[in-house]
Amino acid sequence: MSAKYLAGFVAVAGLAVAGLDYYQKAKASGDGLSASDYIAAFTGGSEHEPTSVDSTPEAQEPEAAEPPGKLVCKTVGNTKRCRSEG
Repeated sequence: MSAKYLAGFVAVAGLAVAGLDYYQKAKASGDGLSASDYIAAFTGGSEHEPTSVDSTPEAQEPEAAEPPGKLVCKTVGNTKRCRSEG
């Protein structure tokens, strides 16, 4: 009997999390988000590509810059200490 309760709890919790996620994405998109666009975001797309919520340039992470020199690492005891040369 406890397996049925666990399965029911997981199903209800999953629906609650999905509903909250849909609400937040629809609110962030500004003009609303249809259910088919929300599902298409997880299944890989549909005929028309849904607009991404995080498509603003501020939301994208900057690319990592190359280090200016060579990275030299020393093991001291149980720790590893690294410094750049150059």
